[in-house]
Amino acid sequence: MEKSERQEIKNPKIKEKEGLIAKCKKALARWYKQLTKSKRSLNNDGTPRGNSIRERIKSEIKEKEAEMGRLVEEKKELPEKIDPSSLEDYKSFKKIDNEGKNLFDFVTSSVWNARKEMVNWLRDYFNEENEVVDLFYAIVDCHGWVKSTKDEVIVRLEPLQQPKRRAAQEQLCRKLTSLGAMTPNGKWLILEIGSSPLT
Repeated sequence: MEKSERQEIKNPKIKEKEGLIAKCKKALARWYKQLTKSKRSLNNDGTPRGNSIRERIKSEIKEKEAEMGRLVEEKKELPEKIDPSSLEDYKSFKKIDNEGKNLFDFVTSSVWNARKEMVNWLRDYFNEENEVVDLFYAIVDCHGWVKSTKDEVIVRLEPLQQPKRRAAQEQLCRKLTSLGAMTPNGKWLILEIGSSPLT
């Protein structure tokens, strides 16, 4: 992993302002509702009474509208994206180095090449061209047992039912054993066919 050149994120202050604007809208909706329910209070000369509930509600509405207008303007001035390195608890975005992908591609191609090679070996023991790949996967999917000794790791696979397929399975296991493959800790790898667990 290495630090990515693209470090910009959506400005968190925009979300903060949006939350405050939503609160203002909610408060205004309450005040508007109260205003519709409040009665007019007039002085003797017919002018609205200054200290009436209705006038206080109007004053609250005016303040909230001004606050919401200010918040909307402040939100407009904020940049859409920011570099978060100045934020608290900042952890930079990482990108996967291409070497990881190259290694994955290398391993994948190695697996496919090994599969192709083993299918080619199997053709020497099985002459049904249309079924040879299916036979390879049938062998690979066989249940089996593993036994580890001081010098060997023995893998015994269950035999396939059809005699022709079982004969090809046995030949492939002999071929793989003859290659002299070893495990990383220096034990010989032996592949065989059998119908019972290793003892």
